[in-house]
Amino acid sequence: MRNTYFVDIDGTLIEHIDNFADITNCKVLKALPGARENTAKWHCEGHMIILTTARPESTRKLTEEQLSAAGVIYDMLIMGIGQGKRILINDHQSDKPFKAIAYNVIRNVDGIKHIP
Repeated sequence: MRNTYFVDIDGTLIEHIDNFADITNCKVLKALPGARENTAKWHCEGHMIILTTARPESTRKLTEEQLSAAGVIYDMLIMGIGQGKRILINDHQSDKPFKAIAYNVIRNVDGIKHIP
């Protein structure tokens, strides 16, 4: 069955830098644990990978370059979603297991290495 992975970028896939001006001056940001390996694995298994970020749309080209340099594979990039909570709402069929799962990882530390 095809899964859909919604994954934040900064602090999850690539290094989060607090000063936004510094982010826009870097062509390469360090890939965090599992970023390359898991996105490649999910892609090869046929899953959908949707990246999300609070970065403004005006930084799309730079963000795409940083993700490419980090070796991150994805299908869609949603920008400008804000820095508030990300709330996933999904339906549930009574005869099947829950279809929505959420993971919180420690910024710039965990990456996605332990996400199945």
